[in-house]
Amino acid sequence: MKRILLTITLIAATTALMAQSHGPRPHHPDKGADGPKIEELVSDLTAAQKTRIDLITRKTQKNVEAIHARLDAVRDSIRSYMNSRDDHSDILFPLFDREANLQAELSKEIYRSKAAIDKVLTPEQFKKLHERMEANKPKHDHKKPNGKGRPAAKDKTANRS
Repeated sequence: MKRILLTITLIAATTALMAQSHGPRPHHPDKGADGPKIEELVSDLTAAQKTRIDLITRKTQKNVEAIHARLDAVRDSIRSYMNSRDDHSDILFPLFDREANLQAELSKEIYRSKAAIDKVLTPEQFKKLHERMEANKPKHDHKKPNGKGRPAAKDKTANRS
């Protein structure tokens, strides 16, 4: 019985992880990874700053696309073993670890890019960029009411009289 429950839990968890893979990632030349380009948020960039930021973002995009390709391959492997009736724990568990490592690699690459871009900006531009990003943040969190990913629970005591 415990093995059946563990298998069901594992399948549910893996299905949720695989649902995160959205297939090919479209290129949006007018937007960065999560929204508008830096040039739209900080209008007083010099030509040299724009060139350096462009080089950083191109390099990051290339690296991120390579990581995503590897992630997609790992997720395809996971999917193929998950669809089998046989127990493939010996194969799947290392694949789960590989997927987690690639996700961490992706986060590190994005952070490296952010840190490199922040060094290009003056203190005033840095402040302006982060103020504008904060101002845009609620637009990106519209799917997460209360910041927790689900709607607020209704207060059942409010209707009692």
